[in-house]
Amino acid sequence: MERSRPTLSVIVVAWNARDFLRQCLRSLAAETRARALDIHVVDNASTDGSSEMVRTEFPAVRLTRNSENLGFARANNVALRRVLEEGRSDYILLLNADV
Repeated sequence: MERSRPTLSVIVVAWNARDFLRQCLRSLAAETRARALDIHVVDNASTDGSSEMVRTEFPAVRLTRNSENLGFARANNVALRRVLEEGRSDYILLLNADV
């Protein structure tokens, strides 16, 4: 099946949640194989290797690494701004890594 422009952008904000984040991204990949998704992870200055895990295990995920913990709302706004400016998808889902 040919992938088209993503209909959905998924934004996941994480802070020191490497294992939950890995499970979350694996689940998204497994359950959405036939759909094109625009997935963003905003790492809020984690110290547990979360960013490195995303970079190596999920290279298609768009990763933003904050130099400080901006909190949940501000971190979501970082990715939201990017998604809206680029007009990449019709819908946006804010998803917690531990879902």
